[in-house]
Amino acid sequence: MTAKEKSIEGRINRLHADGIVDLHFDMPMDLYEKRDRANVLATDYLPELEAGNIGVLGAAIYIEDRYMPEMGLRIALDQISRLYTEVEECGRFAICKSYQEILDARKARKIALLITMEGVEPLGTDLDLFRAFYELGVRAIGLTHARRNAAGNGGVFAANGSPRDGLTAFGRDVVRECEALGVIVDLAHINPAGFEEIIGMTSKPVIVSHTNARKYYDIERNISDGQIKMIGERRGVIGVNSVLVSPRKEEATLDRYVDHIEHIIGLIGIESVGIGFDFFEFIYGQWSEAAKQELAAKLTKPHFLPDLRNHSHARNLTRKLIARGFSDEQIEKILYRNWMRLFRELL
Repeated sequence: MTAKEKSIEGRINRLHADGIVDLHFDMPMDLYEKRDRANVLATDYLPELEAGNIGVLGAAIYIEDRYMPEMGLRIALDQISRLYTEVEECGRFAICKSYQEILDARKARKIALLITMEGVEPLGTDLDLFRAFYELGVRAIGLTHARRNAAGNGGVFAANGSPRDGLTAFGRDVVRECEALGVIVDLAHINPAGFEEIIGMTSKPVIVSHTNARKYYDIERNISDGQIKMIGERRGVIGVNSVLVSPRKEEATLDRYVDHIEHIIGLIGIESVGIGFDFFEFIYGQWSEAAKQELAAKLTKPHFLPDLRNHSHARNLTRKLIARGFSDEQIEKILYRNWMRLFRELL
């Protein structure tokens, strides 16, 4: 290693010392599927998370189509149960319900887990269940995934074609309850009409936990320049996704990932961009070929970035940001400070 390389590695160490915030990771669904095993967090997750210096992780509850509609509530509760059990078995994690608890976890050198919900299918149409999930630790809610549910419609994985209607009456109740209880409203996956309606009926900062810019991947699941500006005007944060970086495999690169970051910064400034990696290959690799083909037909075929495939590769992103001329202060904001500011304000 040359002196220059050593200097860069030392700089990365300093930038990662406080821990990266990744606000979207489909860990609970995997823990549920591996419920016959013990210590999955320690064996399957901790090495990569430690290698990438991950400090705060959004642990997303998501219900697969095969469990819908009858088992949505049960699977969501089972996912949370598995998460609590695993955290008790591994002393390196803490489930956090407030900004102060996140600070306390980081001070104790633990990885802070913030439970999020990707699609409100577990609630059915029962708003009373919202409070139950809140008490269990849910602190950020995205109303939909790609499909329609009782709250609204997801954005399609195509340039157009999403339903033109916005939220349902139940969806509006969920958004109001989020603001009342102090749950972060996440606009990831919502269709354009729902996106604008949520912006119009909320007053606090809102987020998009994991998405990409339509400039580089023009599908309604991603966000347009106009939507990016709406988040910036509300002092929210957009987490940049590692999966939908480009529709073309040859352009699904770390450089293009940083292009998404730079595009958002160019529109709304450095204060509103963060990380929402949405690392998914570890789950995708467990699927049968039939399941992969079903995903491609229903949504899209994911193109995983060669040097940003899991949390252990997070240093590659920081190295690339340095190479692209970002200052230490800018990199810190992208990696964790912007999300932490939002947690301080909303949790």
